[in-house]
Amino acid sequence: MKRVLIIGSGGIGRRHLRGYAATGRASLSIVEPHAERRAEAEAMFALAGSYADLDEADLSSFDLAVICAPAHLHVPLMLKCAAAKLAFMVEKPLAVTMEGVDAALEAVEKAGILARVGYIRRIAPEVLAVRQQIHDGKIGALKLAYVNSSQEFPKYRPDFQRTYYARPEMGGGAILDAASHTFDMLVWLMGRPVAVGAMYDRLVLEGTDTEDTCLVNICFANGAMANVTINQFQKPNISQASFIGTEGNLFLEHSVLSFADDDSGHWKDRHDYMDGLVPTEAHQARFTLQANAMLDALDGKPCHLATLGEARQNLQIALAAKKSWQDRIIVSIND
Repeated sequence: MKRVLIIGSGGIGRRHLRGYAATGRASLSIVEPHAERRAEAEAMFALAGSYADLDEADLSSFDLAVICAPAHLHVPLMLKCAAAKLAFMVEKPLAVTMEGVDAALEAVEKAGILARVGYIRRIAPEVLAVRQQIHDGKIGALKLAYVNSSQEFPKYRPDFQRTYYARPEMGGGAILDAASHTFDMLVWLMGRPVAVGAMYDRLVLEGTDTEDTCLVNICFANGAMANVTINQFQKPNISQASFIGTEGNLFLEHSVLSFADDDSGHWKDRHDYMDGLVPTEAHQARFTLQANAMLDALDGKPCHLATLGEARQNLQIALAAKKSWQDRIIVSIND
């Protein structure tokens, strides 16, 4: 059994607690400064330890930390893990500014520890299938991607005005929070970003200081381009991604992946990777897959979860998108 410390037991922390508990491979402890939330977690899970403050926990006694605190706290928490030589997964986004990020990455590298970032789509079967088919050359060279990921966010998080989401300094909003999942997928599939142009605004959702809509264009080092559209107020839940290559297209709609290599208007090789599954249960099950991937990595097995370097590029896209609209310019991203 691996000794796992979940830092933060809010919504995402509990998803990780359920995920690691379901592996049957982890002894779980939490750090939660909010007394009521800590008591709820103690009642919900069989915990080996429960702490109100990280300094109460002996980090040297754990095998892995999962950082689920708000994003503005990620850098100091990563530094604490590095100092203790404690492997960790940190939730997305990596941070809310670039301040301290490179120092944290350097400390982690110097400590020689395993570190990954919680972009859950990395273990989604449909995204893995897209990546494999692109790698196999099914659509030739990938040149262009269009992604629309939009939904009525308050339906799924009715408390959004009282959470980190309402505050940009804590990592909330359509760009740092929602779009970062898409940015990660694109970095994984298309490589290093080099330029970003964007527009964004809060068009509908009241009670926040963050944007609910963004239109982001990205150019990559290999010359490929991507367009990302997100709004968080529309009624239909839309998740569509088109990957356009020199020999064909892949189209991913939610969990359904299709292929076309002609202009007949008919899609081929259509496959639903969630056929027969309950979406909410399947989503939680992915946290178990992610947990197993981290536990496997602790045992020395290969791990394709997002690296800190990839998450750094992701953050660069997000910050460049904000600067682009603020300054009305195309923003270059340096390696």
